[in-house]
Amino acid sequence: AKEYRGSFSYKPGVCVPSLELTRKMVAYDRRSEPRVGERVPYVIIYGTPGVPLIQLVRRPVEVLQDPTLRLNATYYITKQILPPLARIFSLIGIDVFNWYHELPRIQKATSSSRSEPGGRKSTISQYFTTLRCPVCDDLTQHGICNKCRSQPQHVAVILNQEIRELERKQEQLVKICKNCTGCFDRHIPCVSLNCPVLFKLSQVNRELSKAPYLRQLLDQF
Repeated sequence: AKEYRGSFSYKPGVCVPSLELTRKMVAYDRRSEPRVGERVPYVIIYGTPGVPLIQLVRRPVEVLQDPTLRLNATYYITKQILPPLARIFSLIGIDVFNWYHELPRIQKATSSSRSEPGGRKSTISQYFTTLRCPVCDDLTQHGICNKCRSQPQHVAVILNQEIRELERKQEQLVKICKNCTGCFDRHIPCVSLNCPVLFKLSQVNRELSKAPYLRQLLDQF
C-alpha cells in the first residue's frame, strides 16, 4: 500500500500506484477518492510483455473478482524477496539472483484463463494448454497421461475425490461468510481485505472452476 497525497500534490506524468488507482476509481465514482494520507492497497499482476509496470497495478479486490488476473510472482520474487536475501547471503558469498535464474521453470496453465475481446491473448498462460496430468502431475499433452489412462478406476476415484473436496471446502467457507454477515438467504460480497476467509474462498472458487474440465475428463472413461 502507498500513501495517497492528494491529486494536486503529484508532478505531471509521475507514476505512482496510489495515484493511478485513484484516477481509475474517480473515473468510475468521484466519491471514491481516498482521503489525503490514506494508504491505498495495490498488487502487481502479469500482463503483456513490454507493458509499463504502472499499467499492471490493480486493486486487490480486482484480482479476487477476475480469475484471469494473476499476481506477478516474478516481480515480487525479484523485487521484493530476493534483494533482502541477497544482502544477507552476500555476507557468505552466495549469489541468490544467480541461484534463482538457475531454477527450472515449469509452466502450468490455469483452466480459468480466457482471451480478451477480439480473440487477443493478454497473458502468457493463455498461450498454453494444460501441460500436466491432474492425477499424477506428470507432463502430458492429452489431459490424462498414458500411465493413468491404463488405470481408469484410479483416475475416476482421484478426480471425484478432488472435486468433492473442493466443493466441501467451498461450502464450509461460504457457511463461515454467511455466519459473519448474518444473512443466510442471499450472498453479501465481503469488503474486508483483512479477512483471511475472503482469500481462501477466492482461491477455492478458482480451483473449483476447473471442475467442469475434470468432469469432462471423467466422461472419457
